[in-house]
Amino acid sequence: MIPYQILLAAEETVGEAEETVNPILPVANELFWGAICFFGLYALMKFVLLPPVLRVMDERERRLRADREAAEAAETGAVEAQAAYDARIAEARAEANAIIGVARDEADAYRAERFGEANAELAELRAEATAEVIAAKTAALAQLRGGVASVAVNAASRVIGKDLDLSGELAAIEDYVNQTSNGEARP
Repeated sequence: MIPYQILLAAEETVGEAEETVNPILPVANELFWGAICFFGLYALMKFVLLPPVLRVMDERERRLRADREAAEAAETGAVEAQAAYDARIAEARAEANAIIGVARDEADAYRAERFGEANAELAELRAEATAEVIAAKTAALAQLRGGVASVAVNAASRVIGKDLDLSGELAAIEDYVNQTSNGEARP
C-alpha cells in the first residue's frame, strides 16, 4: 500500500505544479526592485566609492613616476660623480707622477753632485797618496843608495885591501845608480 500512496501523492503534486510559478523566472516586482538596486549601487560606486579609489591610484602613479624620475636623476648624478671622481683621481695621479719626476730629477742631480765631489776628493786623496808614495820612495831610495854606497865602498875597500873614501866614491855610485834607474846601463 505504500507504493500506491506515493503514486497518489505524486499525481497530486503534478496537478498543483501546473498552478505554481516557476522559481527560475523572476516576477515583475523582483525585476523592478533588482533594477532600482542595480542603478543605486551603480550610482553609489560611480559617484561615491570610485572617485577616491581613482584618486589614490592617480596619486600612487604620480609617486611612482616621481620616484622613477628621482632614481634616474640619482643615477645620472652618481654617473657624473663617478666621472668627476675619476677625473680627480687621474689629475692626482698626474700630479703625483710630476712630483715623483721632479723628485727623481733632484735626486739624480744630488747624486751626480755627490759623485762629482766624491770623485774630486778621491782624485785629491790619490794625488796626495801618490805624492807621499813618491816622497817615501825617494827617501827610501836615498837611504838605500846611502846604505848600498857604504856597503859597496866597504866591500871594495876590503877587496882592494886599502881604505877608500866614502864621500869621494859616493858621487861615482850616485851617477851609476841614476844611469841604471833611467835604463842606461854602463858596460
